[in-house]
Amino acid sequence: MNPYLSVSELNQYIAGILEQDSSLRDFWLKGEISGFKLYQQSGHLYFTLKDEDSAISAVMFRSRARRLDFQPENGLEVLVRGWVSVFAPQGRYQFYVEEMQPFGIGGVYLFLEQLKTKLQQKGYFDPHRKKPLPAFARRIGVVTSQDGAALRDILRVLKERHQGVEVVLVHSAVQGAEAPSQIARGIQLLNRYGRVDLIIVGRGGGSFEDLMPFNSEEVVQAIFQSELPVISAVGHEVDTTLADLAADVRAATPTQAAQMAVADLAQLTNEFQQLRQRMLRVISRRMQQESETLDRLMMNRAWNVPQTMLEERRQQHGELRQMLGKFVAKYLDSQQNRLMIAVTGLDRLSPLKVIQRGYAVVSNKEGRVIRSVNSVQSGEDIFISLLDGELQATVQQKEKMVRWNL
Repeated sequence: MNPYLSVSELNQYIAGILEQDSSLRDFWLKGEISGFKLYQQSGHLYFTLKDEDSAISAVMFRSRARRLDFQPENGLEVLVRGWVSVFAPQGRYQFYVEEMQPFGIGGVYLFLEQLKTKLQQKGYFDPHRKKPLPAFARRIGVVTSQDGAALRDILRVLKERHQGVEVVLVHSAVQGAEAPSQIARGIQLLNRYGRVDLIIVGRGGGSFEDLMPFNSEEVVQAIFQSELPVISAVGHEVDTTLADLAADVRAATPTQAAQMAVADLAQLTNEFQQLRQRMLRVISRRMQQESETLDRLMMNRAWNVPQTMLEERRQQHGELRQMLGKFVAKYLDSQQNRLMIAVTGLDRLSPLKVIQRGYAVVSNKEGRVIRSVNSVQSGEDIFISLLDGELQATVQQKEKMVRWNL
């Protein structure tokens, strides 16, 4: 037997002892994170867990770290689940983390702030994507507990404001581990149903822990993806959840959500009556103005002595008729004189007048008048028009006449 142990053998022996202790194989450990390091290449997390008196090294491998829904950081108090073993190359024991979650209210607030930042970066809280509520909703979808005071408040207010409105309820747990998935499923069911005008999702007041389902990513995502407008009515006015930020409209209480969801019929009826009275007053005032206008018109001379007005118009018509007749006669006389002058002038220029004086008109076979001996050839047929008929002749000889202008 070897009288000594090597360092490796010692570390292996100690590791075996630790591994054989069942109480160190799977347990929860509370401590504050310090010396936190994330190795980008491997994805592993290395840090120290400490309390007021002691510290222990810890590691969380990438396969486990990728499941975290928050970002660990120095100073954060956490609960970790895992086991203890020896890291042989360095001869130190350390805690191997399987699961990690923030511890206490401070840790939860850190978790919520980190989740809020994450969802905000995804655009879940973008005010530009908010959908308006319908002006006159007739069917309301509600996702809440069927046994809660929130549902009773919603039904009471809806009945007071609009007795004809219909309510489609999807029962859901509003606290506890199962609540987030049930609330999200209720929103999805109403969207698939499609025959509601809007959705109210919420619950009454409660502790910070009671409202945590409405701070879950699952519920926020369902609200964001809803094609129907969503009113979030969670807790009291001082409580603001991530569901409130994602919803199209946030109501301080379920009662206020019901008031936002439907129009108040009594108020609408009152406003209608006021508008009706105002319209009647406007019509009455307009009729009075028109009546006064009619009275002024009836006082006009045309209405008092219509026969006299007609006689005056008839006399004016007669005078205009006489003036028009004189003008037309004068115009016709002047045109007739112009016509006679034109006829006389044309008569003087008529070829018939020339023929009557003993002259003749000579033309060729095409009917063109022959004015010069140069226009005909010897042997060509010509036609001679006289007063009482026409002669046909043949040119035998041409002789040109010489004229002198004295």
